[in-house]
Amino acid sequence: MSKDQHPPTPPPSPYYSSSSTRFQQEQQEREQPPKKYSERDYEEIYYHFDDYSHDIILSNASKFMTPQEPAGHYEAEELILEEVSQGEIEGMKKSFLFGLGCGLVGFNMLRWRRGGAGAAGRGMMSKYASSLSTPVSSSSSRSSSGGYTFDPLPPPKSNVALNHQQYQHASGGGSSNNSNNNPRSGLLLDTLLGTIFGLGTSLLAMESDTFYPTTTNSSGDDIASPPPQWISPTIPLVPGRSILSETLCGPLTAEFRKFDKQLWQSGNARGIENGYNNHMALYANSGWKGTKYYSGNDNASVVSLGENGSGGSVASGEPQEGVYEHLVLDSLQGFIINCERRSRHEQRLRKIRGLRQGSTMPVVIPDDGVSAEDDLELDDIYFVGKGEWDRGDHGDNADAGFGL
Repeated sequence: MSKDQHPPTPPPSPYYSSSSTRFQQEQQEREQPPKKYSERDYEEIYYHFDDYSHDIILSNASKFMTPQEPAGHYEAEELILEEVSQGEIEGMKKSFLFGLGCGLVGFNMLRWRRGGAGAAGRGMMSKYASSLSTPVSSSSSRSSSGGYTFDPLPPPKSNVALNHQQYQHASGGGSSNNSNNNPRSGLLLDTLLGTIFGLGTSLLAMESDTFYPTTTNSSGDDIASPPPQWISPTIPLVPGRSILSETLCGPLTAEFRKFDKQLWQSGNARGIENGYNNHMALYANSGWKGTKYYSGNDNASVVSLGENGSGGSVASGEPQEGVYEHLVLDSLQGFIINCERRSRHEQRLRKIRGLRQGSTMPVVIPDDGVSAEDDLELDDIYFVGKGEWDRGDHGDNADAGFGL
């Protein structure tokens, strides 16, 4: 994002904090009990950030559409994006096949209704009409006349009209019966309706994420929802450069600060040793090296060192984490925390490389990725780094508050 291009204005949220300073927030935390958030609250907060992220990406569409050079600087991020896209492609394929099956079923039902059930009814009507129009045999007329031969009586007017109508149908005048008896009648219309039905069901399946691959959250629940706009909390830890981090970290961090700190510590199914309810990414961990993407190690995971080097565990007996609670407290908050870690890592590299403060030269993270050797607190995001973010001391993305 260039200096003359500012991120879009986020929509207001009823969950914004009423305190603007650190003193006010600390006083509010002491005087007021922690607020309880429901899954509905987490859902509204999630879509607030997801919609805002979508608007930011759209305002930078040209950056995402243009291949970034040199491409080698974005390989790690591309690896994560390709893995995520596989799930979307799989879900789209299954949705398409589901729609194709529904379209074929609908087409066959329309053809059966047009050529099967209708034909049975038409056959009964034709038999009834022919029985009414059958003339009296000559033998019976001679026996009743006593040897004299009489001219046959003209049929009743109703039979004459019926015979005339039958003649028209037989000679091609009754196009409706011929079209119904013709197996190709209405083929184009049935094909069109079946296609519309199939496309509609495919779109509904994709919109509802019916066939999206399921993933397991931290509570062990399988959730079938596409990734958020920020894709993964791991994105800011990648080596090289990250187009998503450069675009989203600054605006989302600024929006993150507008909410109460208590929100980010409100999880019901998470907990750290000694009773803390902070996000695991705030504690010292192995950073990029602990992810499964580092050196292709599929068994790797972020190792929390925490206090005394011990990891945290979820307390037994507590309610399980909801889907949107997971997306807000784990995914979004983890992304913001790792954005702060990337920013600090870039600042250290700038000092080592002798770049002046506020330099717009891009910073390329080495192959080991972003390190996370220090413990952080939410105050480090809310207050300590706020001056640097607001001054724009982070490269050519200064207006958003995050460096390249």
